[in-house]
Amino acid sequence: MNTERIEKDDGRLDLSLYMTKVINELSEDKRYPAVHTYTSTLHSFAKFSCGAMPVNDVFTPGRLKEYEDWLLQRRLSWNTISTYMRTLQAVYNRLSPPGTPEHNAKLFDDVYTKVKSQTKRALTEEQMGRLLHTDLAVPCKKLQRAQAYFLLMFLLRGMPFIDLAHLRKRDVRDGRIVYRRHKTGKQITLRIPREALPLLKEFKDKDAASLYLFPILNDAPEGEDALYGYYQKALRNFNKMLGALAKRLLPGIRISSYTARHTWATLAYHMGMPVGIICQALGHSSVRVTETYLKPFENEKVDKANRKLISAVGKYGGRSRECFNLLQDMVLR
Repeated sequence: MNTERIEKDDGRLDLSLYMTKVINELSEDKRYPAVHTYTSTLHSFAKFSCGAMPVNDVFTPGRLKEYEDWLLQRRLSWNTISTYMRTLQAVYNRLSPPGTPEHNAKLFDDVYTKVKSQTKRALTEEQMGRLLHTDLAVPCKKLQRAQAYFLLMFLLRGMPFIDLAHLRKRDVRDGRIVYRRHKTGKQITLRIPREALPLLKEFKDKDAASLYLFPILNDAPEGEDALYGYYQKALRNFNKMLGALAKRLLPGIRISSYTARHTWATLAYHMGMPVGIICQALGHSSVRVTETYLKPFENEKVDKANRKLISAVGKYGGRSRECFNLLQDMVLR
């Protein structure tokens, strides 16, 4: 970023003016997801503040805690609160870079900046199988297309909706899809599973003049900023259709555009796929990101292993005490 250094002794510097400058730079760099996050954070804090926002008043432990309490009163999720707080933290680090005399490394210690794992995002094998093998009872093309996109995202190794929407026809060649992840820029190469071929054939963009593989962004206005705004609208519509789809096929279960990706990662993990392979398949920037996906299921996996161990030992009847003692000795070594 080219944002010039702002001296901290200028207590009159307004957060809104500074963040607007950062947002403009992010827009120039075509980092539209970041533009969306920074803009949402600024609008939220402006509603909370109801007036001027001098940075010296904003970046205090007390003020940040008041903002967190305000967000909680509005029943925002912990992940949303964390997103806003981490965005403010990024702004603070621009103003007072870590390692400089004015930087307070503990400023955000009392507010939530972690990512709370959403264990309910993943479907079970049975639920995913129901979506995979059940045709809709009514001929609703929009729901059928939403179901097809959701299944393709799962079959294509948990592909995010933003990557599915931006796939080009030229990305498909020799039975493979080669594309770059929108979020990280990392190149992904995957073989198209045979289960995905009928869906690709039926729901691909039939317009020969279109560059896109699917007709999700065809009517988007020119300009990358406008394209991202149009994508956001398509994402909202997709999630709306998924909600209607779940009511028909999975009553009581909530699904969203994230569900297919989390389901693929979770089922792969439970099948014993190494975390490093899952990380590579998802196109994560590091194994640490993948571990965030899978952390909620660690205890569940250990509990199942423990149940299996106890059942195995129990088969020995009268020798169970002896086996437990042996296991205990092994653990204590």
